[in-house]
Amino acid sequence: MASSYDTGLNAIIIGAGPAGIAMAYQLKHTLGFKDFTVYEKLDGVGGTWRTNTYPGCGCDLPSHLYSFSFNLNPNWSKELCEQPEILQYMEDTVDKFDLRQHVHPSVECTGAQWDQKRRKWAVQLKDLQSGIAYERFASVFVSAVGAISFPRDVKFKGMENFKGPMFHTARWNHSVNYEGKRVAVIGNGCSAAQVVPALAKSAAFVKQYARSAQWYHARPNHVFTRFEKLMFKYLPLWQRLLRLRIFLEADEQTTTYFPTAKGLKARTAAEAESKEYIYSRTPEKYWDFIVPDFPLGCKRRIFDPDYLDALNLPNVELLNHGIKEITEDGIISSGGIKDEFDIIILGTGFQVAKFLTPMEIFGMHGVALNKQWNESRGAQAYLGTYVHNFPNLAILFGPNTFPANNSALFACETQVDYAIKSLFKPLIDGRAEIIEVKQSAEDRETQAIHLGLNKTVFAGDCSNWYIGEQGRNAASWPGLARSFWWKTYFPDTSAFNMSGGSKLWRVRTLRRFLLSKLFVISTVAVWFALSSTGSSQNIMTSARDLLASVQNLRIV
Repeated sequence: MASSYDTGLNAIIIGAGPAGIAMAYQLKHTLGFKDFTVYEKLDGVGGTWRTNTYPGCGCDLPSHLYSFSFNLNPNWSKELCEQPEILQYMEDTVDKFDLRQHVHPSVECTGAQWDQKRRKWAVQLKDLQSGIAYERFASVFVSAVGAISFPRDVKFKGMENFKGPMFHTARWNHSVNYEGKRVAVIGNGCSAAQVVPALAKSAAFVKQYARSAQWYHARPNHVFTRFEKLMFKYLPLWQRLLRLRIFLEADEQTTTYFPTAKGLKARTAAEAESKEYIYSRTPEKYWDFIVPDFPLGCKRRIFDPDYLDALNLPNVELLNHGIKEITEDGIISSGGIKDEFDIIILGTGFQVAKFLTPMEIFGMHGVALNKQWNESRGAQAYLGTYVHNFPNLAILFGPNTFPANNSALFACETQVDYAIKSLFKPLIDGRAEIIEVKQSAEDRETQAIHLGLNKTVFAGDCSNWYIGEQGRNAASWPGLARSFWWKTYFPDTSAFNMSGGSKLWRVRTLRRFLLSKLFVISTVAVWFALSSTGSSQNIMTSARDLLASVQNLRIV
């Protein structure tokens, strides 16, 4: 039950993965806004890096770019890090910026409704430890549930009859010992490519069922020396430049997905390079089906985590068949081949195109978001963030925001920055009380996105997780990652309906701007004071008092 005094601005964020962490940081340390709560269904922060703990799990993007811009890490062990190190980085970030006090773990959001009378969101929550369901109200509702968080459950004939352990890679059962066992892996996406070589090290036999091919590329993984880590730490500009170089190179690779002369030439060269790499690493018996017949980029590219080398092992076999039936003790393939297994691993991906799953969100007119999306041929949002009929709602890593070949964390931070500028700042300044995107703006931008996508390889003839049930790509951004940043950098206020607010909002905006500049100036002054040779305990105490006073002014 909401208190009758609860009339101030507050926010609820669902999800404590990378997007939720980035939003919490921006609210607390950029805006000085502390009246927000983050609810997370898992038992801690990290999102997909807490969910996915299967053997071999890691990132295929260099860690110096797959990190927060506000918390660069000079101590990455190598160029492409594994899940435990990335999860620890997420944990350290939350503690470093004092965000943990805002996070409520083991609490699932089951749904939310816009309460027009209160002009707030009524958010339904469930404590997963006690089983108690309850409701909280918020002026702003932010979905940061992410895209790789809800596994895609598949149904095969007879799968309920299998007597051994069977689980999805995102629900890895660490109590199951696969040493010396016969293991089946169904699927051949990024997760399967990582888990197969990891299992092959100790399993007696690993057989992978993969109906379609993939484009594989070399994955060099440089281990950073102690000297390099010291350089990253004491020369942060060098690390920033490295990060920029990785970003620009990744964006340049994205041009291979576009129908330009430059893109077609680059794609032809990249496909030839990939074919040469695949044939050089793979047994000849697989050559007839292991190279794709669809264009590079139609499915997400895989940077090879020693997967192709694992196919040469005597205890590993690849079968380009689907599943006809699962029996009590094994699998019958679509080609009629029967094998017995002790364990079955489902590497079948995630429900990427089903945003906000499994929450049920009802907007201004009592219409469910999923129903509204079904009527518009799939998920859509204005610049991936706002949906008409759903005021004061922001979706992070929403429809058509996925960078083709670049950092998901960059996309998350870009979208967070956009939500801060276009939603939170106007609400905090009192420019409006309710902000809702116009349907015309949402439809216009969505149409432009899909016209752009129709010209790319994402519209190619292949099955991929970009395409939703309605046959429309609801995941991919049709351009370079930097074009999404530029598109959202200057919010277009004419795209929104705004109601309520104060006539003094311009004064409040100016005050917030001046206080933010005062905070920067005072921070620099403190730095010089503390770094001078004559600094003393009195200077340090005065500096802390000054920073605290300015921070309190910003919050007020």
